Amino acid sequence: MTGIAHISAADTKLAEVLLSLDVDKVQRQRVVEFIDVGLPSPHAENWRWSDLHRAVDKGLDDFPATAGQKTSVELSGISPDKTTFNSSHTDPITMLAGALAADTARRSYSIEQNHSEPLVLQAIKQNQLCASHVQIKIKSGCQVIILEEIADSGQILAVDVREFVLDPGAHLHRILICNKGLKQTRVQQSFVKVAENGHYSQFILDFGAELSRIETHLSYGGENAKATLSGAYLLTDTARADVTSVIHHPHLDCITRQLHKGIVLDHGQAVFQGKFHVPASGQQTDAKMGHHTLLLSDHGRVRAKPELEIYADDVLCAHGNTTGTLDEDALFYMRQRGLCEADARALLMRAFVAQTLEDLPQVMQEQVGDKIDTWLEQAL
Repeated sequence: MTGIAHISAADTKLAEVLLSLDVDKVQRQRVVEFIDVGLPSPHAENWRWSDLHRAVDKGLDDFPATAGQKTSVELSGISPDKTTFNSSHTDPITMLAGALAADTARRSYSIEQNHSEPLVLQAIKQNQLCASHVQIKIKSGCQVIILEEIADSGQILAVDVREFVLDPGAHLHRILICNKGLKQTRVQQSFVKVAENGHYSQFILDFGAELSRIETHLSYGGENAKATLSGAYLLTDTARADVTSVIHHPHLDCITRQLHKGIVLDHGQAVFQGKFHVPASGQQTDAKMGHHTLLLSDHGRVRAKPELEIYADDVLCAHGNTTGTLDEDALFYMRQRGLCEADARALLMRAFVAQTLEDLPQVMQEQVGDKIDTWLEQAL
């Protein structure tokens, strides 16, 4: 582990586990590469509020893993490409995914026509340590909806890397739903490249885990492109959720709209980190970021860090962040009109997160709304 400045207990345990696994040739190379760098440092700025080392160390106390089949990946109705799987990313999370993901969980797809119904991206995970790495290219002019839902099926650690490449004029609407998993550590890391006149829309609904980290890196590859990033985290018990994003604006006339909202109850903990990076070439960028949370417990915690790094002089960039509680006047108003306190609180909380659903395709709004309503019923 020569590349690690400080070797933690989690690094040591994870290295021992990886070296004991029966892996293929590609995985073996990634194991060597990952062990040399280790897990992302807890001292790194963008990891300082989400201690992956602690979560992995705690989870590995339950190892050895039970026997199970390899993780496999499917995209409904689309056959995987026959070309050799290849990724240019060399960060620790991508290397860890490569070490854990067998050939059945490394897939590339090309979508060459419109799809009005959602395509379901499914990673079938049966091992306690598992990963997948998927690359999806959307061809010019195509409009596609991709739905991915992550469930807790007994994983100690689940690492998923996604790469989306949008050709000129393509539009991808991605919906990611992460169900509650209090004994699970999961990392979902995405890399998105949007060509000229392309549009990437992403919606995240996260109910938290021992640690749930959803990280998005988006870069514009041409002019007049657009991205809409929205989502909600709903946390009870000791659930933790981390939403981190970095958006690069190196081209003219690109637009980003980002809005995340959250509700934190009990001992829930949330992290929001969002960054817009605009080099000198990114003139006429139009980017807005918002993060707003209802913190409804004295024991909950929310940490937020919106950032703007701008080197261009002709841009419209803004960010906003708020943390508050329910409006007591609004609660009183609804109680006066016959609603019980639980129903009144649920109505206000539902209305608070509803704004994040506005950009969802109509075909998905009811399904996502039902999940939010179910959570409210159980939480209150």
